[in-house]
Amino acid sequence: MRTAMAFFAVCALTVTLAAPAAAQTLTPGTWTGTIAPPGSEPVDVTYDVVLEGDSLTIAINAPPGARPFHDIQVSDGELKFWFEPGTAVDCVLARQDDGSYAGDCVAEDGSAGQLTMVPPKEE
Repeated sequence: MRTAMAFFAVCALTVTLAAPAAAQTLTPGTWTGTIAPPGSEPVDVTYDVVLEGDSLTIAINAPPGARPFHDIQVSDGELKFWFEPGTAVDCVLARQDDGSYAGDCVAEDGSAGQLTMVPPKEE
């Protein structure tokens, strides 16, 4: 339960991800998605994906707050990173046919939550 609460608390805060833009394939704009801590129902969130110069920044927006993601990699159809909501959590999100990303975030104790990111609709 503590891991689930820590996972949610970290995910629900604003998180900034920065990586060289050349290595990224994410579309700038407001993405939508969900966060599901281990053993919990998904919570709706939004992500601000911004391209500034050579850096891509992603902020997850949901109360009450979060911590930064580390070692962000977008390649070969996967978005990988880790963060530390009290314990290290490794995330691997697979690119879906519709351009979204979905996957598990696994804590050191083996408990897993899920995270999804859906790109903005083209107008």
